[in-house]
Amino acid sequence: MDLIRRWPWLPSLIAGGVILALMLLLYAGQPFRGIVAASATNMALVAFFLIGGIFFAIREATGQGGSALVRPLVAGLVPFAGCLVLVVVLRQIFLSDEPFFESLLQDGLGRAVIVYPPAVVAGYIAEAVKRARHAVGPRR
Repeated sequence: MDLIRRWPWLPSLIAGGVILALMLLLYAGQPFRGIVAASATNMALVAFFLIGGIFFAIREATGQGGSALVRPLVAGLVPFAGCLVLVVVLRQIFLSDEPFFESLLQDGLGRAVIVYPPAVVAGYIAEAVKRARHAVGPRR
């Protein structure tokens, strides 16, 4: 439950909502089911976890404990896993005739791989900035 409390909900929801709205505009006039629903929700989830993952990794990378090399890698796994699971679940709901492993290997992993590297890079940048500030120290 601590993970849910620490997730940056506001930027994640804004990013996901904007992309979902744009996808709905793109598919205007078409019924929201099947591949239309799967595509729209997939892109919204990618935006949700991409932006949220970056904010989350920055916050977690600058935290205490653990190795500075490991913290950003672990923080990047959270949006990766969340995106993977939700994309696969929603693909199975909207495209019930699609084989599970196709949803998992093509769509789930394909979307989750997109959100991992930016989160890790943002975590390392945040860690480097924190270390640089600490090295400079307070100037009075």
